[in-house]
Amino acid sequence: MRDQPGTDPLPPWALEGRSAALAAFDRCDDGSDVARLTGEAEPATEVLRSAEDGADGVAVAVLRFEHEDLTMDLQVHSEGRLRALSGLATGECEHAVLHVRRPGSSDRLRVGEDGRFTLSGLARGPISLSLRRMGHPTVVTDWFTI
Repeated sequence: MRDQPGTDPLPPWALEGRSAALAAFDRCDDGSDVARLTGEAEPATEVLRSAEDGADGVAVAVLRFEHEDLTMDLQVHSEGRLRALSGLATGECEHAVLHVRRPGSSDRLRVGEDGRFTLSGLARGPISLSLRRMGHPTVVTDWFTI
């Protein structure tokens, strides 16, 4: 978006969705397989204790993504104004690396030998996960909001 001469600059709220829209059209994973959302549920009302600060975190969503032999089960937890994500990847996940795709950023972490992974301190908003496994094509999830 260009500012027209003589017009006021756009307010910050007008640009908030722009980065999410641009991220949705990111072409770097065009050759990847897509794990589709196959299950979504409200979790049981379970309170989880955070080891770092003793604050309670409540699970707010349970999601399942699947593609061929790969299944990713995710739980989204509330951490005050932030979110945490815990997951379990099942299938051939030895030496797998998970890329966390957010508008304007990307982080990566190694998936545990048991297929488990956790992410914390995530701002609310759109997110997509990209899983790279040895001997398999990269698999990305649909975009979802935490």
